[in-house]
Amino acid sequence: MDRERSWSAGIILLVSALVIAFGLGGCQAIDRFVSMKADFKAKETGLAAKEQEKSPSLTPEQVIPVETKEQPIAAGQEQTLTLYFADPKGQNLISEKRVIAKTGSVARAAIQELIKGPNIQSKGIPTIPAGTRLLDINVKEGLCTVNFSKELQKNHQGGSAGETMTVYSIVNTLTQYPSIEKVQILVEGKKIESLAGHMDVSQAMARKKSMIMDEAEPAKATGSSATQGDPNSMMNSDKKIQ
Repeated sequence: MDRERSWSAGIILLVSALVIAFGLGGCQAIDRFVSMKADFKAKETGLAAKEQEKSPSLTPEQVIPVETKEQPIAAGQEQTLTLYFADPKGQNLISEKRVIAKTGSVARAAIQELIKGPNIQSKGIPTIPAGTRLLDINVKEGLCTVNFSKELQKNHQGGSAGETMTVYSIVNTLTQYPSIEKVQILVEGKKIESLAGHMDVSQAMARKKSMIMDEAEPAKATGSSATQGDPNSMMNSDKKIQ
């Protein structure tokens, strides 16, 4: 009996020891899992914090407005351009003076300003179609070759008067400079027959002063002074007289 009791007690002790051992091992495993999860969460939180540092969210009060005003041109660093836009009736060109910062390429600057259109307070009407871009411009031996994007032709509203205004606003703006005698208009690097089917622009064109309202010679009542006007006007006058 004593032997059986001893044997039973031993088994109980052994089982108890095993239970305790497994229990401790299980607790350690759970502790490790909890620890790993905590570490992962800490890392995740740390990464999120770093991302927040990189891209901090601003409240409406903290948003800094973007300054959109143009920088003033320093005294002595400006130059004045003469641009030509259509008059309110779309029959003649009127000039507009515009002050810009000094540049080594006045012709390029003039066309870029022409593309922008007239000032708000000006009476001028835009002559360059919306979306048009200046691709290139160069001057050689009196000829200025100016290359526009396809929008000059594609977005043109048409009409013989509108086409004439567009062409001669470009030509007269560029030929104000002594180094430019004629202007060749290109679209996407190629010569074109016309912008809207009314006027031949395949050849280089010279300045047409008679189209400029504030520069054109005043009409004369006497026939002797007719030689001061535009040759085309004289031809028309002769036909009427006949």
